[in-house]
Amino acid sequence: MRSTAWIRDVGMYARFAAGLPRFFRERITLDQAQATVRRRLATRDARFLELMERAVYGHPGSPYLPLLREARCELGDLRSMVADRGLEASLLELRSSGVWVGFEEFKGRAPMRTGRDGSHAGRHTFDNPFLVRRIEGSSGGSTGPATRVPYDLDATLSRIPSYVLGCDAHGVLDAPIGLWRFGLPSMTGITNALRSVVIGNPVRRWFTPDGSGDLRPALRFRAATAFVVRTSRLLGQPIPLPEPVPLERADVVARWAAGRAKEEGKCLVRASVSMALRIALAAEAEGIDLRGVALMGGSEPITATKFRAITRSGARQIPTYTCSEAGPVGMGCANPVEENDLHFLEDLLALVQHPRRIPGTEIDVEAFCLTTLNPSAPMILLNVEIDDFGIVERRSCGCPLEEVGYGVHLRGVRSYRKLTGEGVTLVGSDMVRILEEVLPATFGGAAHHYQLHQREDADGFSRMILV
Repeated sequence: MRSTAWIRDVGMYARFAAGLPRFFRERITLDQAQATVRRRLATRDARFLELMERAVYGHPGSPYLPLLREARCELGDLRSMVADRGLEASLLELRSSGVWVGFEEFKGRAPMRTGRDGSHAGRHTFDNPFLVRRIEGSSGGSTGPATRVPYDLDATLSRIPSYVLGCDAHGVLDAPIGLWRFGLPSMTGITNALRSVVIGNPVRRWFTPDGSGDLRPALRFRAATAFVVRTSRLLGQPIPLPEPVPLERADVVARWAAGRAKEEGKCLVRASVSMALRIALAAEAEGIDLRGVALMGGSEPITATKFRAITRSGARQIPTYTCSEAGPVGMGCANPVEENDLHFLEDLLALVQHPRRIPGTEIDVEAFCLTTLNPSAPMILLNVEIDDFGIVERRSCGCPLEEVGYGVHLRGVRSYRKLTGEGVTLVGSDMVRILEEVLPATFGGAAHHYQLHQREDADGFSRMILV
């Protein structure tokens, strides 16, 4: 079994590396990014219909075809619906007609509603059938076991314009970049490193927390990370090799970032919210001044407590919102009304909300349903629930992201499943306050020292474990 995995991986990474020369020939400037996003925003409806025609109606294996047929919605019907009512209104009507996929179905943990035989979604059910040089990474696993997710170099290129605009809005487009991100099978580190070359600002240092212990990946993944990096360097791209820095040595990252900010006026560090918090707390403990340092990342919502701890160090926190399967969803507003105020990336996705009963409770939330608009997206989504809910509003903020056309904001984004256990449902800000304020004040420690994990006991009951 292990030798089979090695053989499969060698072929996969070799095909991926074969696409790197063409990838590295691309350069995306600020002007190009602005023009690209404006063009995409102006053609959302047409791009959606084109993608549905090609990847759904034109793909016999699409999991959405049975749903659309049951709803008696052919391609011509969909075109007329979008022309008459607009994209979001059409997606809401499809959702009401049964054209949607639940979170557990999408993850392959529950049978598809159209699966007459009770079958689950297959391993590649939702993959974009037109990907060429695909590499498989893993999701974060925050709501269950990590699942494999396809990535593609064209998909990476298609997502860069929104990243460029976000960095420009926050004044860090030309800042020296450092990463504190995992290597493969997580794609966060590799993606950030490759993207930095295309925007003309290669990553300076790549620190990785997966050097030892439980976080240490399998040998084949460590070899794959080194292979992609060394191939890039042979092609003349100065991508740094990952340097192991364990979580308890966040001061190493803090010192490097502070040094870059002192010498060059600013520095950008890409790290998850919890790891950004570790950097800030280490800097505070060691007397390191993080003024001029911007910490950008997601993986979890930035809460008021984490935000205060990070900014106390002198650093700025730029929130992002990414879904492993959908890619980037939101970029932090440069003129926010709260710490987790994000611009929804409308050129890449469409979002509608629908009331969703939290399992085992009488609580309803306005669940997010995402739909792919990007033809290079690794996975095709059509009204797919992603386990999140929050506030969606269109308002003027006056920041550069609004000026380019991103007018929809997301706030208060939270997951509604992973804090659900037998007899108890933990939803909303009260649980966050208990974890990040009450417990540290009572028993010591900081916001990142208390976390909840959902586990199943021997009888199959869900239990909430306080770690």
